Amino acid sequence: MESDFIKLNKEQYRQFTDWIEHNSQELYENKTAYECRWGKDEDFYVRLLDESFVSLEDIMLDMGRES
Repeated sequence: MESDFIKLNKEQYRQFTDWIEHNSQELYENKTAYECRWGKDEDFYVRLLDESFVSLEDIMLDMGRES
């Protein structure tokens, strides 16, 4: 996979989509979208298409604080 994708397992991807749902209004207002690809092993590869509002690393850190 390309280097700008982050590999997530099923649980991490579920947490990611929960975070996206919770913050969807801000993401929409800032025209931020993500791309997801499925790997061979039940893994997900995710990247943001525009990180000018928030970075994927920031999202992952925020998800860690919510756990």
